[in-house]
Amino acid sequence: MRIVNRLVPFVFPFLLMGCAGQVPSNLGMLNGSELRPCPDKPNCVQTYDPVDQSHFQLPLKSKADREQTQIAITRAITETGGKVISKKLLKPSGIYLHAEYESDWLKFVDDIEVVIKDGLIHLRSASRLGYSDMGVNAKRFEAIKANYVE
Repeated sequence: MRIVNRLVPFVFPFLLMGCAGQVPSNLGMLNGSELRPCPDKPNCVQTYDPVDQSHFQLPLKSKADREQTQIAITRAITETGGKVISKKLLKPSGIYLHAEYESDWLKFVDDIEVVIKDGLIHLRSASRLGYSDMGVNAKRFEAIKANYVE
């Protein structure tokens, strides 16, 4: 029993690191211009498919050119606790961003994808693990929207 008690402080952090989950291999654009659909779980929010009413929010409208919009949305993500992981230019015109948010306590990681194209800012925010997110992704979308200033 003493060995178990001594190992708990060292093993427990490694178990929690598993809460992050692997970076999903299917992030990114479908058909060169669309974000992938939300799974059939309540832990996702998206702005591009109004038919998916349980996950849909209205997209944001860009208030400036693509580059200025990208700077402003990156700032909004950073100010709400996210970290932009990658950026990709889309052809013929557009910008794709992937960001991560990590929860404070259990270190769960959520992915947010952003597409800036045709005067709109589309987002998809989804949990990597679990079924429900207790509304975290919807709240995050609202926080990004509130912090998006150009």
